[in-house]
Amino acid sequence: MKTQNRRTFVKASTTMAVGSTLLSGFSINALGASKPNELRVGLVGCGGRGTGAAFEALKTAPNVKLTAMADAFEDRVESSYMRLSNEFGSQVSISKKDKYVGFDGYKKVIEKCDVVILATPPPFRPIHFEAAVKADKHVFMEKPLFVDIPGYHKIISTNELAKQKNLNVAVGLQLRFEPGYQQMMAQIKEGAIGEVRSLNAYYNVGAPKIHPREEGQTEMQYQMRNWRYFTWLWGGQLSGQTIHQIDIINWLMNDYPTTVNGLGGRIAFSGPNQGNTYDHHYAEFEYDSGIKLHVQSKNIDGTWNRNGFEIVGTKGSANDHSRIYDASGKVIWQYRNRDQRAGSSQLCQSEFINSVLEGKPLNQTEYGAGSSLTCVMGRMAIHSGKRITMEEALASERSILPKEWSWDADMPDKPGPDGNYPIPIPGKTEVL
Repeated sequence: MKTQNRRTFVKASTTMAVGSTLLSGFSINALGASKPNELRVGLVGCGGRGTGAAFEALKTAPNVKLTAMADAFEDRVESSYMRLSNEFGSQVSISKKDKYVGFDGYKKVIEKCDVVILATPPPFRPIHFEAAVKADKHVFMEKPLFVDIPGYHKIISTNELAKQKNLNVAVGLQLRFEPGYQQMMAQIKEGAIGEVRSLNAYYNVGAPKIHPREEGQTEMQYQMRNWRYFTWLWGGQLSGQTIHQIDIINWLMNDYPTTVNGLGGRIAFSGPNQGNTYDHHYAEFEYDSGIKLHVQSKNIDGTWNRNGFEIVGTKGSANDHSRIYDASGKVIWQYRNRDQRAGSSQLCQSEFINSVLEGKPLNQTEYGAGSSLTCVMGRMAIHSGKRITMEEALASERSILPKEWSWDADMPDKPGPDGNYPIPIPGKTEVL
C-alpha cells in the first residue's frame, strides 16, 4: 500500500465523477418508494451530521427503517432519537435495547442493520468501515475518511474487500450532487472559460462552539466533547470543513495535487478550551499539470467570511454561485432551476439508499479517500512549514491517534502544567 500511486484514485474517480453527473433530474422517492422489502439502517455517531444523514435516509423511502443507534455519549443518542422519531414515527423502529453508548456500540449497531451510516468524528471512520464491510453491510461514510496516513491505508484496503463483496459505499461529499455544479462543470469541460489556469477555494467562517471542561471528565471525554479543537479528532479545518471545496476542484481537475506547501497558526484561539488546532490556514497545492490551487480557510469570529470556490480560465471564470463569466466579468451562463426541491445532501443520500434498494452498484470511496488525502497533506505542510509530496505522505507511518479506545486512554495531545496544549510549530513539528 505504501507504493500506491495517485493514479489509482484518478482512474476510479473518473468513473465516480461521470456517474454523479446523471443525478440532477431524479425524484427522491421515484426509485425506492414502491419496493416492498424493508431496508434496515443503523446510525453510528448521533451528532448533528449523523442525525441529518439518518433524516435524509428515512426521507428517501417509507420502507427504510432506522433500527439501531450508537454514540459515545448517551445524551447524543437520546436527542437524535427524539428528533428522528418525532419526524418519522414508525420508521424509527428502535427500542431501548437498540440504543448503544460507548466505544463498542458500533459493533452492536452493525449486527442489526443492512446499511450503516458512519458519522462519528473521522479518526473512528477506518475502524468502523472495516467492521461494517467484514460484516457484509452497505456503508455511508461522512467526510473526511481519516485524519492520518495509516487511516488512509486502512480505508483503501477495506474498500478492496467491499468491492469484492459487491457492497455499496457512499461518501458525504455532497457538493458533487449539486445540479448547478454538475451543469457548470460540463460547461467548463466543453471550453466555456477556455483552459483552466488558476483555482481558489475558501472556507472562512467563525469559530466552532466551545465545550468547557466539566467536573469529573477524563481527558478523553473532554476532548471528544470539544472535538473540533483537537487535531487528532478533527484533522484540522482543511479536513473538517474545506474538504468540500477542495473536492469540487479535484473533481474538476479529475486529478489530485502531488505537492503542497502552506502556512497557518493561532491568532484568535487561545487557552485550554480551544485545544491545539490552528485558527487560520493557507495552502498552495500543485497538480502534475502545474496548475495551482490556492486554499484559504479560517475559524475566526468577526472577520470576513467566504465559503466557496473560483475557477479562472483563459477566456473567463466560474464560481460557487453556478455562474460563468467572460473575460470582462459579464455573466454568460448561470444555473436556474426553481423546481429543484432537494438539496445536494439529500440527493447524495438518496442515491445511496436507492442504489441499495435497486441492487445497483455504487462505490465512492476512491474520490472520498483522494480528497481526504489532499487535506491531510495540507495539514502536514502547514504544521511543518515544509513542502510535502504525495509520495512522501503515502510513505508515512506516523499515527496521531491514541493507542487504545477507552475513557482513561493515554492521550496523544496532553495539557501542560499551565493547562495549555502543545501547538504545532513550523520548522520543528514532525509530520511524516
